[in-house]
Amino acid sequence: MSDSSKRSRDAGAASFSAVQIGRRWKCRRFDGLSVLPEYIDSGDCSWVCEYCGAFFWYVERALNMLTVAHPRYTHYCTGGSVVLPYPSRFQSQFIALYESQKKLKDVRAYNSMFSMTFFGANVDDDVNDSRVPYVFKVSEQTSHKIGSFAPDPVKGPRFLQLYLVDIDHEVENRLRAFDGPRPTTLDSTVINYLSRVLAESNEYVRTFKNAKQMAEEMDLESYVV
Repeated sequence: MSDSSKRSRDAGAASFSAVQIGRRWKCRRFDGLSVLPEYIDSGDCSWVCEYCGAFFWYVERALNMLTVAHPRYTHYCTGGSVVLPYPSRFQSQFIALYESQKKLKDVRAYNSMFSMTFFGANVDDDVNDSRVPYVFKVSEQTSHKIGSFAPDPVKGPRFLQLYLVDIDHEVENRLRAFDGPRPTTLDSTVINYLSRVLAESNEYVRTFKNAKQMAEEMDLESYVV
């Protein structure tokens, strides 16, 4: 047998051995992955905290208060030391706004109307027409600006200024200041209702309006909020 044939046979045997070793190594490497993880059944999440009513699994019970028939759960309310009040129910008139298709169609307009700040960006409205879905396209950096407390003598009050200037005619001022695509379809009764709800529940709105009323009652030329 020639030296070249012997070298070829040795190289083939070495190559075959390397393949076999590689296969065995891969099998050992994947042996751990082929075994499925053990399934642990913790039962149903049917136990209820006696303080806050939170559901928990039996394995989540507090071990230092271990009672088989009466397990306790302290991860949520810390054994009743943390009390969260239930959220108040929405008024029926407020819920009715979500049930009206017409009101939902104008929800963006109402949200924009009661905004205290304005969007600081260049909005491109040329991309929108009646044939395609609405596209909100802006350029440059976006921001929210609060503006001045003093309204423009030509444009009148806008955004935060509507909470401070001529609040006796707030609904009319909001309809006049709104520059949305469908100002004529907005309902003045809805605007009046939302204005009243915000004045009752929103701390910022209440602060600005109370400051305005106090300034008028005390005949102040200027005031700081």
